[in-house]
Amino acid sequence: MGDTRRKRPVLAESGGAQHASHHLRVRSRRRRASNHENCFSGILRNECFPALIPVLAIFGVYLFVCWIMVWVSMYRSLNDIDDDHGQQHHFNKRNDIIAMRLEQFLSGRRAAEGADSKSHVQFSLSQVVDQDNAKHIQSSLLAKTGYPQLTLGAYLEPPLSIDETSGKMKARVHTAQDLTHVTYPLNEMNGACSKNGAQWILPTSHPVSLDHYFGANVFRKHPMYDKRWELANGTTTGIRGACPVDADPYLPWIHDIFPSDNGSNIEFVISNKRRCNTDPNVFKLDLENLEPQVGNMQPVPVKRLKSGNLTQQSNILAGNTPRYSLATSIDEADEDGEATKFICRFHTVDTDLNPVVLGETLSKYPYNPEHLNYRKKGSRPMLTPLDKGHDEQIWNSVYQISCPVPKMIDANGLSLANVIASGQSVSMPQGIPSIYVDLIPIRTPVRKSREGFGIPGVSSSFDPNVVWGDARIIPLVENSGRWSNIPICNSPKVDEQLEVDTISTPDAPSKFNDESSGPTEKKHFLVACVWAAQSFSTRGQTAMTDSSEDRLLEFLAYHTQIAGFDHVYVYDNSDTSLSNNTLAAVTDMFPKERVSRVPWPHRVCNNNRPMHSNPGERSSQYAAEASCRARYGPDTTWMASLDVDEYLIPTGMWKNLRDWLHHVTANEKDTQILSFFQTRALPNVDAMVPYDGASIQACKTSRGDTDAILSSCLMKNSTKTYMETYNCEPTTHPKPQSWAWRAKKQIYRPEFVLNHFVHYSVATRQIIDRPDLESLRFIERQPFERRVNETSEGYLLHSKSTLPEMTANWHSKCPLKATSGSIKDCKVGIPSSNMLGVDILSEESEFNLVSAKFESNCYPHMRVKQLVPSLEVAMKRLTSV
Repeated sequence: MGDTRRKRPVLAESGGAQHASHHLRVRSRRRRASNHENCFSGILRNECFPALIPVLAIFGVYLFVCWIMVWVSMYRSLNDIDDDHGQQHHFNKRNDIIAMRLEQFLSGRRAAEGADSKSHVQFSLSQVVDQDNAKHIQSSLLAKTGYPQLTLGAYLEPPLSIDETSGKMKARVHTAQDLTHVTYPLNEMNGACSKNGAQWILPTSHPVSLDHYFGANVFRKHPMYDKRWELANGTTTGIRGACPVDADPYLPWIHDIFPSDNGSNIEFVISNKRRCNTDPNVFKLDLENLEPQVGNMQPVPVKRLKSGNLTQQSNILAGNTPRYSLATSIDEADEDGEATKFICRFHTVDTDLNPVVLGETLSKYPYNPEHLNYRKKGSRPMLTPLDKGHDEQIWNSVYQISCPVPKMIDANGLSLANVIASGQSVSMPQGIPSIYVDLIPIRTPVRKSREGFGIPGVSSSFDPNVVWGDARIIPLVENSGRWSNIPICNSPKVDEQLEVDTISTPDAPSKFNDESSGPTEKKHFLVACVWAAQSFSTRGQTAMTDSSEDRLLEFLAYHTQIAGFDHVYVYDNSDTSLSNNTLAAVTDMFPKERVSRVPWPHRVCNNNRPMHSNPGERSSQYAAEASCRARYGPDTTWMASLDVDEYLIPTGMWKNLRDWLHHVTANEKDTQILSFFQTRALPNVDAMVPYDGASIQACKTSRGDTDAILSSCLMKNSTKTYMETYNCEPTTHPKPQSWAWRAKKQIYRPEFVLNHFVHYSVATRQIIDRPDLESLRFIERQPFERRVNETSEGYLLHSKSTLPEMTANWHSKCPLKATSGSIKDCKVGIPSSNMLGVDILSEESEFNLVSAKFESNCYPHMRVKQLVPSLEVAMKRLTSV
């Protein structure tokens, strides 16, 4: 065909020229139409067909490949269906998968897109911080659900399936309809953030009132396995659900959640529920069922699947949340997914109550728990074999994870991290949150080898290709078991500001540090964490005591006004059944700048004695200590975890612990942990009075006796302090090296200690700085940890209560002087004339009343005698206000 184009003549700018130009355009269109007709007719004459063959061929190949990919995907999904569910379920599952795959293909939507996400490209964080907008949303939620906030809940997923032939993990192909949804609404109309301090709404156990149905936390005789669904979801008899972890053991047993002070992370304190009941003869079903609790401490590498050229933030706001896959090596994983175990989805609702996904991140650990376990001297695999029973791997009892807050900045320049850090996402004083996070566990079989996977410099027998196989694609969030609507409350810094009334409403976000901020001066130099209750039962339910308020008052008065502590955080465990019993009457006596009460309603899961066949696990105490260190450790130089019957006494030239610690800080740059060895003090018989009660059978002969030496049982004199009463050490100082270390207490730097368990710093910065170094089980190497010198620095006075029944017939059990009787059976203190803390020994005991006739078995300390008058003045000042 010839060239039909011709040169256009240059026309003058006139009306004629415009008319001529119009005719040229008309003629041109006619020529093009004529050419199309000629070409079409030419196809029939085989003139144009050769030019279209390549285009048609490419398009045909594209359609064929797409069609094959759809059916291959469906075939893989269908093959992974568990036939044990029954033919009808099997048939329905196939239909669901076929419909889903075809819908994705025909609509052009990627499988990684969230089904329920709504497009909110224009969403602004100002909708979160605006109080009028927040009140509108709260009113709408209240009208629709009966609560002014989203309800905390859990989606329970069917168990992870393993192919019996190959041993490989099967693909998780269930849909949202296969999940069981349980909710845990508040019993009151106040918000989930209405109580300063720890997150108190988390469902961790059933209340005491349901012990008759679920079993008590002492001398338990039946596993929880048979009642796991009732525990999670309640029963038709009106018993309310209390904890979903037994029903879906991949859900982490969360005890606390809070934002970091700069809003960059959401911190979780999690306990290992498998450690609660460990007698395999009774709890075999629980131990097998709860194995995934250990798996949650074993990180895996994860990568995101590609989803076009959109940035992550714009992709999420457009409703296209990421899709993830397990990686077969650390190198294959995304940088933030090299060692993770949870997907964190942040969300809110708009004014129409539509869900708005603000972003997704991958969780991170402060250290790799599997790495720590491997480096512990003499440790076994993290998953203890059933025939081994309980173990001493206490570092696997509590752990911490962080969910990085998405780096979201809206069109107005508002940062999600700063909104959270400033407290503007919580409506006060009701404490109603507007931002929530869902925590989605990444489910994999528990690794049973000690070497783990991905530990630097460690060869592992674990092969992800063998264990995970091809089932590495992680299901959509909507199809996954998860914690949902976990409220994001105020950071510890905002909580403390609200507590001391230094702010009435949160300041602008710019007041708070962002991730790029340099180091700032810590608020506190020395703080203490205390786990206490208004009344409690001792281990093994051997006794109930209601002296906690008196104990706490004396403890706080001494440590804040004499010993030199800046602040004490009291984790109040009184409210284990959401009643109104608290320790507030005591903590409110002190300025908010010195004492904070943290509501902590989580029950101890096993209160048996340590040597029981089912040894005790005081989960509430362990998690409280971890929470205190994680919440308040970043803002203090030194921290101690103590009981209310423990006193840190300065000795030598030091009048208080604060001055001594300043000296240590200035002169011992490497010292990070200071250990106080512990012995149990005895109640000084000269400070006691005859028991005057009637409830103790062994002490009934004491009634009416006014002379202690004639009394069968003794008790503390109400006019004397506990410190004075128990000023009788069972050994001289220094305390015995061979055994007094076992129950040591420590003052430590929280920036160095990453996990502290009651008596020991079980994880430190050494696991990060020296990852190849073997870690000792219960002690850190010098120069990082050292023992406190009892004679020249300080010592621990442990005044554990000696109850009246323990002193029964004391005068016949305590040997008289110059006799050969055994002193081991004497449970009261007979003070020696050799007083500790003095250079010259006394020739005659100052305590020459009742004790004068008996052989001594303990040593009073001069420093305690000197401090008691100051303590009495401090307490009188507090109680007289």
